[in-house]
Amino acid sequence: MSTAITKDIVCPECGQTQKLELYTSINAKENPELRRDILRESVFDWECRHCGYTAQMAYPTIYHDPELGFMVCLRPSGAVSKPETIPAVKELIKRSVKNPQELKEKILIFEAGLDDAAIELVKNAIVTVIRKSFDGNVHAYFCKAEEDELKFAIFIKGRQEPIYQKTQMAVYRQSQEVLRTLDYKDPDDFAVVNSKLAQRLLDQYKSV
Repeated sequence: MSTAITKDIVCPECGQTQKLELYTSINAKENPELRRDILRESVFDWECRHCGYTAQMAYPTIYHDPELGFMVCLRPSGAVSKPETIPAVKELIKRSVKNPQELKEKILIFEAGLDDAAIELVKNAIVTVIRKSFDGNVHAYFCKAEEDELKFAIFIKGRQEPIYQKTQMAVYRQSQEVLRTLDYKDPDDFAVVNSKLAQRLLDQYKSV
């Protein structure tokens, strides 16, 4: 079930104190409206009722989809500690992410029935090509699967709006083959599956 706590929040703009409801766990089946708000990137939005100041108040929470069998732990600090082994969640896919955008992406990936490690390899290939044409940081986020294509949002430093890139599903299948060649196994703990892991896997693959 979803659980929430209430905390006092001091507005950094006007200094007024007010109550804020924080969801320490979110169950997608029981509270589909919270899933919707995560995908809209609004669940962590906060507005001071005194002065109208707005901010994104990301905080630690666990998102659980019991029907699809995955759990994502959001840790905004970026710290990843080894959680205690809980028999009830041992068979679930478990991930740890550091911001709401990564949480949204993991939900979209798993709801599409895709392997996030393979998706990270696809993103690595896309970003490598785009970096040849643009200076600065480039980040890719999975959006959705469309028939035989995958769609990604590409964020480039200095640009306010993302650009969208599609790639053939064949690239994803090639990434799956890379994982099979490396005999990659899904970790038991709350794993961090991101661009750094993708680069390590590619480095290992090149040495095979």
